[in-house]
Amino acid sequence: MDWRGWSIGIGMLGLAAAATAESVGSTVSVGDRASLRAPHGVPGSFFNPWASDPKTVWGLLKWQLSPNRVRSERSGPPAVPVVPNDGAYLAGEENSATITWVGHATFAIHDGNDVFLTDPHFGTRALIPKRVVPPGIPLESVPPDAFAILSHNHYDHLDADTVERLPASVAWYVPLGMAEWFRDRDRPNVVELDWWESAERDRWTITCLPSQHWSRRIGQGVNEALWCAWLVDSGDFVYFFAGDSGYFHGFEEFGRQFGPIDVAMLPIGAYEPRWFMKYQHMDPAEAYRAFRDLGAHTMLPMHWGTFDLTDEPVDLPPVILGQVIAEQGGDPERVRILAVGERWKISDHPNGESTQ
Repeated sequence: MDWRGWSIGIGMLGLAAAATAESVGSTVSVGDRASLRAPHGVPGSFFNPWASDPKTVWGLLKWQLSPNRVRSERSGPPAVPVVPNDGAYLAGEENSATITWVGHATFAIHDGNDVFLTDPHFGTRALIPKRVVPPGIPLESVPPDAFAILSHNHYDHLDADTVERLPASVAWYVPLGMAEWFRDRDRPNVVELDWWESAERDRWTITCLPSQHWSRRIGQGVNEALWCAWLVDSGDFVYFFAGDSGYFHGFEEFGRQFGPIDVAMLPIGAYEPRWFMKYQHMDPAEAYRAFRDLGAHTMLPMHWGTFDLTDEPVDLPPVILGQVIAEQGGDPERVRILAVGERWKISDHPNGESTQ
């Protein structure tokens, strides 16, 4: 078995579909909207109410062990751009707001006096796969009054060592079923939310939203904990963080309900083979479609270049995304492909400017 797929595959042992299928159209109908707010389980047993998950253990074995498996050629080290960044600026006040890509699904957003992290992962591995490039900023640069949002419990998004090394004062916003995991690690400053629920934090409104994914890690069974996307509103800027998701009709509804969205952080990697990954991971074309559905001003691609998880080269997704944008006549200025460690400033221009 290829270890690149094992961190995804290990969580799928015993996986069984628990939802009923529902067709998804290009325009969100009233019925489709209702499915986004339909019952989706309780702690210990969650599901996506609009479409069933087709993955099985046999599908995992077919992917990993098939003699006909197609893996893209890797010629030399991956070309993942990195810029030095000591993160010292996080201790000060930001005029406007900046976003730094730490790697994979981790961003450090510095908005005014506040800092928040998305799916913080500063570790060296995602269970088994090694980190391809180091984190874009030192973990020690995260201020003690920061807060963090977590999309789900998979190892490339939730790293126990990172949680334990971050200041204990960091506040965590997590989906249902995850608060106890944090409290067991002496991190009691945790708020657990269901889909469509919001929490207030000073000037911030932090909203948990549906995503099309699933959950499992050692100690937590299949879909015992919820998965989600996040809408984070500072009063000055609105940030959408997709976490991990396949393409689904939720993106169009989020744009309709919460727009205008300033920045959409969307995953573009870990998508091959499509027959196995489509339900849980968008490819670059689907991610760009989600960006357009959201009606966001700027897209920040993520979930590539850090952990080599699936069959496509780890540095290929942004290349494919560029081709998609060109083929569709999109505006490349509205899609900012950051280097690891790059700090990007939100401005009146949709693409902002790099500050480091």
